Amino acid sequence: MGRKVNEKYILFTGDAHETVKFDFTAKQIEIFITLWNLGLSINKIAQRLNTSKVSATLIVMDLEMTGRIEARAGGLLGEQKVVS
Repeated sequence: MGRKVNEKYILFTGDAHETVKFDFTAKQIEIFITLWNLGLSINKIAQRLNTSKVSATLIVMDLEMTGRIEARAGGLLGEQKVVS
């Protein structure tokens, strides 16, 4: 007899996920990295990129996994630096 397979939950497949964006321009990623390094919160970065917080958070995960950004003080909430 075969092994019983539990029902799976597949991420990002429901109607609520229709607004999640998975593609960005190279310029948007450059802007994201700059804002991330300046310490802006994920909410402010999402606003600046005109995207959802979920999409911006996916950018964080992708860029961190590929070594293009590093973890920072404050994590997703950031730690805004004063820029003159």
